Amino acid sequence: MDKEKALEILGLREDASSEEIEKRILVLYKKFKQGSQDSRGYTIEDVEKAYKTIRGITYTDVEEEKRKQRRKKHPNPLFKLLNVDEDKARNFIYYYKWYGVAILLTIAVIVSMIYPLVNSAEPDLKIIIGGNLFISDTQIIEEEISSITNGSINALVQNIYFPENRGSPLEMGMHSKFTVEVAAGKIDIFILDEEKYMQFSNQGAFLPVEEVLGDISLLGIDMQLNEDLLVSPISDKEEKLYGIDISDNQLLREAGVKGKRMILTFGYSGENLDNTINFVNKLLK
Repeated sequence: MDKEKALEILGLREDASSEEIEKRILVLYKKFKQGSQDSRGYTIEDVEKAYKTIRGITYTDVEEEKRKQRRKKHPNPLFKLLNVDEDKARNFIYYYKWYGVAILLTIAVIVSMIYPLVNSAEPDLKIIIGGNLFISDTQIIEEEISSITNGSINALVQNIYFPENRGSPLEMGMHSKFTVEVAAGKIDIFILDEEKYMQFSNQGAFLPVEEVLGDISLLGIDMQLNEDLLVSPISDKEEKLYGIDISDNQLLREAGVKGKRMILTFGYSGENLDNTINFVNKLLK
């Protein structure tokens, strides 16, 4: 696919900024969640190919396709250990190659702490603690979730930490990883700092709270505390609550989550609704 075709599929100008590309991808992923094709006949696969073309991470030569097939049969032990899709990881590394070894080493350290071992059971609740919130050991929260749900939920908790140091290689790398997870990671719950919550909720990245939990007045949620979290996304003119302030949550603080304000919100591509509701109801008690 050439760049001109990719721009057409994504509906972008040639001089579109990185931020505009990411916003557009989020919008298109939401759009294709409602149907297999758009009015022009393009599919989600077309969108993904166009995105990779714009980002300069496409692989089209025959030899590379053969290597990809070999990687599927004989996966790299490191990527397998970290439970990371090898092709996506290689594409990510290719795009950020100009930032050099610093990014690779930093990401490797962080990822090694936040991804489960290959042989762990398939998670049935996916959570990301992100933005300017940090936790040194996500397994503590995973174990707490299992405990408060009597072992009925096997959660996967990731920490994608990208603080306010804008423009650094790590910040840019983590921001792109986070954007991919929001769009296609099938994440059920996000716990974010206020800035990242407002940034992504305004882009329409999350589900309204009441769409997931129902009437929030029945849950004892303090609307006065959450009034400033009401948002009118670019895709919806109606102001709704997309996040809940859980800054004083005892479980998360005792597990070691560091940061000021913590906002809980719901991923658009999450697939474990029952477990999401079960966990959040217990978390808010």
